[in-house]
Amino acid sequence: MKLKSIILSTLLSSILLTSCSDFLDVTPDSALPPEEAITEQKDLETALRGLYYQLTDTGMFGSYLLVRGEVGGDDTQTINSNASRTDNYYRFIHRVNNSPTAMWSEPYKALNAANTILAAIKNVPASEARNNAEGEALAIRALCHFELVLTYGAPYMKDNGASYGVPLATKVFGDEELPERATVAQVYQQIIDDLSSSLTLLSEEKNYGHINRWGAKGLLARVYLYKGDWDNAFKYADEVAQKGGFKLITREDYINVWGQKENTESVFDLDVDDTESGNLERFGYVVGPKGYGEFCTTKAFMALLNENEDDIRLQLLTDVNTTDADGNPVKEKRFMNKVPGYNGATSVNNIRVVRLSDIYLIAAEAALRKADKDQEKADFYLNEIIKRAIPSAQTVTATVELVLKERRKELNMEGHRFYDAMRLGLKVERKATEGNGIIDHHLGSTDLNTVTWDDYRIILAIPQAEIDANPNLKKQQNPGYE
Repeated sequence: MKLKSIILSTLLSSILLTSCSDFLDVTPDSALPPEEAITEQKDLETALRGLYYQLTDTGMFGSYLLVRGEVGGDDTQTINSNASRTDNYYRFIHRVNNSPTAMWSEPYKALNAANTILAAIKNVPASEARNNAEGEALAIRALCHFELVLTYGAPYMKDNGASYGVPLATKVFGDEELPERATVAQVYQQIIDDLSSSLTLLSEEKNYGHINRWGAKGLLARVYLYKGDWDNAFKYADEVAQKGGFKLITREDYINVWGQKENTESVFDLDVDDTESGNLERFGYVVGPKGYGEFCTTKAFMALLNENEDDIRLQLLTDVNTTDADGNPVKEKRFMNKVPGYNGATSVNNIRVVRLSDIYLIAAEAALRKADKDQEKADFYLNEIIKRAIPSAQTVTATVELVLKERRKELNMEGHRFYDAMRLGLKVERKATEGNGIIDHHLGSTDLNTVTWDDYRIILAIPQAEIDANPNLKKQQNPGYE
């Protein structure tokens, strides 16, 4: 969808919906009130609910950001070529004419919602609650820009952010505005500016499903990690870990928490309501064995996880239906079931945007890479994760390689592996296992078997509809897709 059309359609649909009743009563919560309708704190809260709802869209955190982060790497694969919803991401065969429009349009819809809230703030009487709402909108604006630049921009450390990123949306665009792409570095700077500003406004008070100051600091740690600013990545991760009041999930609780909503590691979750049980395009239903069952872990990952048979994460694995090398149907425990569904609803799973285990591993990696290396802190954070999974494990001296290995084990099925490898310029090999037994990959010779940041396909093409609508984007299409 054309960027300026996104803005108008969102506003017009809101006006139409609210013309028949008070917008506070409109359902679903994604209905966005126009700026002039936001005059009281309760209006802000309603608008924020709509904003958070938009983040759970399947074009964003509801499904395909996670899908791409998983199957683009070497630890997760689609089960077979009939995985119609996810196979294009796995094989990297999106082109301009089939580039998924929702991964562009839905973040910009959310950005429009955030900017509408920010423009309306002045209409609402000053209060701490108003400040907090402004901070939430700024943090969500940063999050949307971050996910967009990961999808459509080259990794920051490849060229220090010099290449094209995405158009910055820091206001509600008029119908005739045709924004050009900012550089990756400019997008990162906007993200950091918004998150830094949000810290001065956000409360530390927990409001589950909403971002607070600790959640914003957790996002800052991740952004700085991807930028290669190790000192700041460590600073914010260490603050969240030490002062945020969060605790690692215990080994005893580790298996059960995935079917629950909030837990002790919930730095920032998106709360998916039970009413979404009928949405069969959500991540849990698309990939889980009780839904479409399009995912499984790779044999390479299984070998990694089986390095110690006492690893608690092995107990999360559940059966998937696949085939052996001769095409015979078999069952094997190869699905990391972190999306079991809530109250029996397979498609309802809260989205763990930032959890404490990730923060520990960010802190460990950044401690090793920062200007004044902190081996003690790196050892502490890494061993906490390892020994929670394997109490009998020997204490290790942290290295970057060990931290990255633990990120693979701990964060599987959370949408990180592909982005982790690309941010660092690592080579990801995805080759079929030869001989008898379960086949690891079903990639063809023209698919992306070896994934590196030098291959143009790791960045999605700007969808054709956007190119057609905005002449400025036509001359700024990602290299390789012209």
